[in-house]
Amino acid sequence: MIGIILSTSITKRVSVKDEGNWDPYIQFYTKQARKHQVDLCFYSLKDISVKSKQVNGFVYSYKHHKLVKKQAPLPKINLYKVKAYLTNKKAIEKVKRLKEDGFIIFNACSKREHRDKYKSYKYLSTFSHIRPHLPETTTLSYENLSNMLNKYPEVFIKPKRGGQGNKISIIRKEGNGYQIVYVYKRTKKEGKISNNQLRDFYKRKFPSPSKFIVQQGIPLKTYKGNKFDFRASPQKNKLDRWQVTGVMARIATRGWDVTNIDQGGKSFYKLSKLINPQTKKKIKRLNIQIAKVLEKRFPHLNDLGLDFAVDKNGKIWFLEDNFVPNRKKANQRRNRIPFANVCSLYKKQ
Repeated sequence: MIGIILSTSITKRVSVKDEGNWDPYIQFYTKQARKHQVDLCFYSLKDISVKSKQVNGFVYSYKHHKLVKKQAPLPKINLYKVKAYLTNKKAIEKVKRLKEDGFIIFNACSKREHRDKYKSYKYLSTFSHIRPHLPETTTLSYENLSNMLNKYPEVFIKPKRGGQGNKISIIRKEGNGYQIVYVYKRTKKEGKISNNQLRDFYKRKFPSPSKFIVQQGIPLKTYKGNKFDFRASPQKNKLDRWQVTGVMARIATRGWDVTNIDQGGKSFYKLSKLINPQTKKKIKRLNIQIAKVLEKRFPHLNDLGLDFAVDKNGKIWFLEDNFVPNRKKANQRRNRIPFANVCSLYKKQ
């Protein structure tokens, strides 16, 4: 039996008798269970007893196509399908203890451990084949900010554990001063400061600098005047090998530096209009390389979202890793492949 960990908002609404009202994720995984001939247990982290190694969940029999609410032994292999990083301390500790006891939980990632951009940069920069593709990144301090502005025409200041393109400040050299751009929740504020005002701006804007990084700005390629980058999806398949199951471009709103969909960016799939086939192959190859080294750091990953950019000279840059990529629709290929990987591992046990 394979465990599927869902949010409590889903497990609370489960009706064992009314299949027509099953959540799309339960419908999807029960269909996949019949295909792979495995039983499932749907539950939330709150339903687990770490002491007894039991779970109060919904057990699905692929042979009888029945869903039954019952207490069952916690499955040895589990797939975490909550659409968010772990942030609750009790939940994080529970997952940690279960892993120490030999339980496998794929993709159960905490915001504190997995979402730190600077720790990720420091780790990836230890690999010589990846290091050239990383924008220079350091923790934020006034000294570091000044040094970076002396080296690069623009820098990005980002929260260490932020996401979705929020709370990003862009500082760009302009004449005898700087242009400042701040992005938050689909709004953009712009201003200008002189060289002498930089320190006051820094103190006022970043009272807790340790929560931020400062990163080399990349002069992105443009399409019809709009900047773009890429989100790729490396996943582990039934052969336990990483493959790239999709690459899409994200095109920024006119005049914006941030491409995130949450900040008004648009998805774009006709990559041949943006880059040549050779560059696309290189992006996919780099995806696999990065996925493999991330797996060394965090075992039991099989689904990632990695962000890349290509600059005006054609160089490929790695921007950010995402351990909880947004899979909005349940019944799609990018949910089937990681599940097939889990099923393959389960049958080898």
